[in-house]
Amino acid sequence: MSEQEDGEVFVKLSDKDYDAKYSDYYQFLANSKAIRPICVAEDVQFENMSFGKKVLWWLGTILKFLSIIVLSVRTDRLSDAAYLRVHLLHYGGMLVFALVAWSPQVVDTLGSTGILQEGIFKMSHTLAFSICAFGLFYYILSISFFFKCLGPWMRKKVGTAKTLRFWEYFVSLAWQIQTIGFWALTITPPMLETELEMIPVWLTTSVGIVLVVVGIGSKMGAIYGTGYNTYYWYDMVTEIPNAYFVEVGIYKVIGSPTYTLGRGTSFGAALHYRSVPMLVAGVVDLVLINLFNKFVEQPFVEKMYTKPSQDQAYRNSANLDI
Repeated sequence: MSEQEDGEVFVKLSDKDYDAKYSDYYQFLANSKAIRPICVAEDVQFENMSFGKKVLWWLGTILKFLSIIVLSVRTDRLSDAAYLRVHLLHYGGMLVFALVAWSPQVVDTLGSTGILQEGIFKMSHTLAFSICAFGLFYYILSISFFFKCLGPWMRKKVGTAKTLRFWEYFVSLAWQIQTIGFWALTITPPMLETELEMIPVWLTTSVGIVLVVVGIGSKMGAIYGTGYNTYYWYDMVTEIPNAYFVEVGIYKVIGSPTYTLGRGTSFGAALHYRSVPMLVAGVVDLVLINLFNKFVEQPFVEKMYTKPSQDQAYRNSANLDI
């Protein structure tokens, strides 16, 4: 059962499909002809909400965006009771892993604010640079290897549903390793302090905060426009297309906001910490993610979304929702 709005197909789940979706979300997605929803607000009926409920919805959504970006785990599922009833163990493992991975950074932050002992974690420049370099290259090489080799092999051997389950842990590990790599640079002895004295602290802090806000805001805009599933590359993992190709909001300004403006977080943090090594790491990260975009993601996008016959086929499908 579908509705046509603004030239796009919007599909409502039948009772049978709804039951199938929440008996095993991953298997339901694997059996779908296209991935839905796309825009985060796609199924939200704002016209039926009071002003207060709209405010609460936006606050809750922004909080979900922020926690997803920071923790690198799908915190939007915490409010999906139907999903959690079936997949609590799978999701709980990811959430615990993310919290454990972030615990050293939390402890270090509490130490810098005086709540805990300061300087619990310290690291030499050589070790920190090595960890950061490993994190940067592990992240980009691991996800590239998955999309090019491991993912297609797993879909054939164990099926799409199990491949997607595995991917959620796989990409979470890659994200956490990269994050720890950047953090390692913040617990080393200061470098080039004398050379940087000519640049006011208030200037680097102010510009750094602006860049962090721009970076996080860009990622939020990307998630809002293309959805949680796209942020986690579900279409590339499953080789199932999104129900329609989106160019809304921030995508009207820039094609790949998370790979460009979204990297402002790294540069902002580098300015805040007045860290030249972190600035270099930010440049390396920017180069690597755009190489991934050029040689891995964009070829996939062109293959899946620029064929009119295929596009029309899944637009006309009756089962387009997840």
